[in-house]
Amino acid sequence: MLIRVAVVWCVVFLTACGHGPWTRASKRPILDCPEQTLSTKEVVELSRLGIAKVDENMLGEHHSIAALDTGMPMLKKAALHGDLEAMTRYAGLVTWYGFIDNAGDRFLGRTQWENAQEGMLFTILAAHLGESYSDDDAATFRVLLDPSLAYPPGFFDDSSGTAWLLQGWPPDDLDPIREQAYRWKNCWSE
Repeated sequence: MLIRVAVVWCVVFLTACGHGPWTRASKRPILDCPEQTLSTKEVVELSRLGIAKVDENMLGEHHSIAALDTGMPMLKKAALHGDLEAMTRYAGLVTWYGFIDNAGDRFLGRTQWENAQEGMLFTILAAHLGESYSDDDAATFRVLLDPSLAYPPGFFDDSSGTAWLLQGWPPDDLDPIREQAYRWKNCWSE
Protein backbone atom coordinates (compact mmCIF):
# COMPACT_ATOMS: atom_id res chain seq x y z
CA MET A 1 0.00 0.00 0.00
CA LEU A 2 2.82 2.41 0.90
CA ILE A 3 4.50 1.77 -2.48
CA ARG A 4 1.25 2.49 -4.32
CA VAL A 5 0.83 5.81 -2.45
CA ALA A 6 4.45 6.75 -3.18
CA VAL A 7 4.02 5.97 -6.89
CA VAL A 8 0.81 8.03 -7.09
CA TRP A 9 2.51 10.99 -5.37
CA CYS A 10 5.49 10.75 -7.73
CA VAL A 11 3.17 10.81 -10.75
CA VAL A 12 1.24 13.78 -9.33
CA PHE A 13 4.46 15.63 -8.51
CA LEU A 14 6.07 15.02 -11.91
CA THR A 15 2.92 16.03 -13.76
CA ALA A 16 2.47 19.18 -11.68
CA CYS A 17 6.10 20.15 -12.26
CA GLY A 18 5.73 19.69 -16.00
CA HIS A 19 7.84 16.54 -16.28
CA GLY A 20 7.14 13.11 -17.63
CA PRO A 21 5.17 11.79 -20.58
CA TRP A 22 1.86 12.74 -19.00
CA THR A 23 2.14 16.46 -19.68
CA ARG A 24 0.49 18.26 -22.54
CA ALA A 25 2.85 19.42 -25.27
CA SER A 26 2.14 23.11 -24.71
CA LYS A 27 -0.25 25.35 -22.88
CA ARG A 28 0.50 28.29 -25.19
CA PRO A 29 -2.40 28.97 -27.58
CA ILE A 30 -1.69 29.68 -31.25
CA LEU A 31 -3.20 33.08 -32.03
CA ASP A 32 -4.67 34.48 -35.22
CA CYS A 33 -3.10 37.52 -36.88
CA PRO A 34 -2.59 40.50 -34.58
CA GLU A 35 -5.22 43.20 -34.89
CA GLN A 36 -4.10 45.89 -37.35
CA THR A 37 -5.16 49.35 -36.14
CA LEU A 38 -2.50 51.61 -37.67
CA SER A 39 -1.96 52.88 -41.19
CA THR A 40 1.31 52.07 -42.97
CA LYS A 41 2.48 55.62 -42.36
CA GLU A 42 1.68 55.36 -38.64
CA VAL A 43 3.55 52.04 -38.37
CA VAL A 44 6.67 53.48 -40.03
CA GLU A 45 6.56 56.51 -37.72
CA LEU A 46 6.00 54.35 -34.62
CA SER A 47 8.94 52.15 -35.61
CA ARG A 48 11.18 55.20 -36.17
CA LEU A 49 10.14 56.72 -32.84
CA GLY A 50 10.58 53.42 -30.97
CA ILE A 51 14.10 53.00 -32.36
CA ALA A 52 14.97 56.58 -31.45
CA LYS A 53 13.61 56.12 -27.92
CA VAL A 54 15.49 52.88 -27.18
CA ASP A 55 18.70 54.50 -28.43
CA GLU A 56 18.36 57.60 -26.20
CA ASN A 57 20.94 58.07 -23.45
CA MET A 58 23.05 55.09 -24.48
CA LEU A 59 26.30 54.56 -22.63
CA GLY A 60 28.55 53.03 -25.26
CA GLU A 61 26.66 50.01 -26.53
CA HIS A 62 24.43 49.79 -23.45
CA HIS A 63 20.85 51.04 -23.46
CA SER A 64 19.31 52.78 -20.48
CA ILE A 65 16.48 50.92 -18.78
CA ALA A 66 14.31 54.06 -18.91
CA ALA A 67 14.84 54.29 -22.69
CA LEU A 68 14.00 50.60 -23.10
CA ASP A 69 10.88 50.98 -20.96
CA THR A 70 9.74 53.83 -23.21
CA GLY A 71 10.75 52.53 -26.63
CA MET A 72 10.16 48.77 -26.42
CA PRO A 73 6.33 48.96 -26.34
CA MET A 74 6.50 51.13 -29.48
CA LEU A 75 8.77 48.64 -31.21
CA LYS A 76 6.54 45.72 -30.25
CA LYS A 77 3.42 47.46 -31.56
CA ALA A 78 5.17 48.31 -34.83
CA ALA A 79 6.48 44.73 -35.03
CA LEU A 80 2.96 43.38 -34.51
CA HIS A 81 1.95 45.56 -37.46
CA GLY A 82 4.58 43.84 -39.63
CA ASP A 83 7.43 46.37 -39.56
CA LEU A 84 10.55 44.28 -40.15
CA GLU A 85 13.03 46.80 -38.73
CA ALA A 86 11.00 47.15 -35.52
CA MET A 87 10.68 43.37 -35.36
CA THR A 88 14.41 42.72 -35.61
CA ARG A 89 15.31 45.46 -33.12
CA TYR A 90 12.64 44.28 -30.68
CA ALA A 91 13.73 40.63 -30.99
CA GLY A 92 17.39 41.52 -30.49
CA LEU A 93 16.80 43.76 -27.48
CA VAL A 94 14.38 41.37 -25.77
CA THR A 95 16.79 38.50 -26.34
CA TRP A 96 19.79 40.47 -25.06
CA TYR A 97 18.38 42.35 -22.08
CA GLY A 98 15.61 39.94 -21.16
CA PHE A 99 17.39 36.64 -21.64
CA ILE A 100 21.16 36.67 -22.27
CA ASP A 101 22.33 39.60 -20.12
CA ASN A 102 19.85 38.86 -17.37
CA ALA A 103 20.46 37.45 -13.91
CA GLY A 104 16.89 36.25 -13.50
CA ASP A 105 15.37 39.72 -13.17
CA ARG A 106 12.06 40.65 -14.74
CA PHE A 107 12.38 42.68 -17.93
CA LEU A 108 9.36 44.36 -19.51
CA GLY A 109 7.20 42.60 -16.92
CA ARG A 110 8.31 39.13 -18.04
CA THR A 111 10.58 36.46 -16.60
CA GLN A 112 13.88 35.58 -18.23
CA TRP A 113 12.34 32.48 -19.80
CA GLU A 114 9.30 34.41 -21.11
CA ASN A 115 11.67 36.92 -22.70
CA ALA A 116 13.64 34.10 -24.33
CA GLN A 117 10.41 32.83 -25.88
CA GLU A 118 9.31 36.33 -26.96
CA GLY A 119 12.69 37.03 -28.54
CA MET A 120 12.69 33.71 -30.38
CA LEU A 121 9.15 34.29 -31.70
CA PHE A 122 10.09 37.63 -33.23
CA THR A 123 13.45 36.28 -34.47
CA ILE A 124 11.71 33.48 -36.37
CA LEU A 125 8.96 35.79 -37.59
CA ALA A 126 11.52 38.31 -38.88
CA ALA A 127 13.24 35.50 -40.80
CA HIS A 128 9.88 34.54 -42.32
CA LEU A 129 9.47 38.15 -43.45
CA GLY A 130 12.87 38.30 -45.13
CA GLU A 131 15.41 39.20 -42.44
CA SER A 132 18.66 37.61 -43.51
CA TYR A 133 20.68 35.14 -41.48
CA SER A 134 24.16 33.76 -42.04
CA ASP A 135 24.89 30.66 -44.10
CA ASP A 136 26.11 29.07 -40.86
CA ASP A 137 22.58 29.44 -39.45
CA ALA A 138 20.82 28.00 -42.53
CA ALA A 139 20.33 24.52 -41.04
CA THR A 140 18.96 25.97 -37.79
CA PHE A 141 16.56 28.31 -39.55
CA ARG A 142 15.42 25.57 -41.93
CA VAL A 143 13.99 23.82 -38.87
CA LEU A 144 12.81 26.99 -37.10
CA LEU A 145 10.89 28.21 -40.15
CA ASP A 146 9.05 24.95 -40.82
CA PRO A 147 7.11 23.61 -37.83
CA SER A 148 6.36 20.39 -39.72
CA LEU A 149 10.04 19.40 -39.58
CA ALA A 150 11.27 17.25 -36.74
CA TYR A 151 14.25 18.41 -34.73
CA PRO A 152 17.39 16.66 -35.95
CA PRO A 153 19.60 14.88 -33.41
CA GLY A 154 21.68 17.38 -31.44
CA PHE A 155 19.53 20.37 -32.45
CA PHE A 156 19.26 21.59 -28.84
CA ASP A 157 22.94 20.94 -28.11
CA ASP A 158 24.53 23.08 -30.87
CA SER A 159 26.77 25.84 -29.51
CA SER A 160 27.19 27.79 -32.75
CA GLY A 161 25.33 30.73 -34.29
CA THR A 162 21.68 31.21 -33.41
CA ALA A 163 21.45 27.59 -32.29
CA TRP A 164 23.33 28.32 -29.05
CA LEU A 165 20.28 30.30 -27.86
CA LEU A 166 18.31 27.06 -28.01
CA GLN A 167 20.66 24.96 -25.90
CA GLY A 168 18.64 23.13 -23.31
CA TRP A 169 15.23 24.31 -24.58
CA PRO A 170 12.48 21.72 -24.23
CA PRO A 171 11.19 20.95 -27.74
CA ASP A 172 7.64 21.33 -26.43
CA ASP A 173 8.38 24.98 -25.64
CA LEU A 174 9.78 25.74 -29.09
CA ASP A 175 7.01 23.98 -31.05
CA PRO A 176 4.27 26.57 -30.37
CA ILE A 177 6.70 29.42 -31.08
CA ARG A 178 7.54 27.95 -34.50
CA GLU A 179 3.83 27.38 -35.15
CA GLN A 180 2.91 30.94 -34.09
CA ALA A 181 5.56 32.52 -36.32
CA TYR A 182 4.47 30.29 -39.20
CA ARG A 183 0.83 31.31 -38.72
CA TRP A 184 1.70 35.01 -38.57
CA LYS A 185 4.09 35.07 -41.54
CA ASN A 186 1.29 35.95 -43.98
CA CYS A 187 -0.52 38.48 -41.75
CA TRP A 188 0.94 41.53 -43.49
CA SER A 189 0.63 42.33 -47.15
CA GLU A 190 2.73 44.84 -49.05
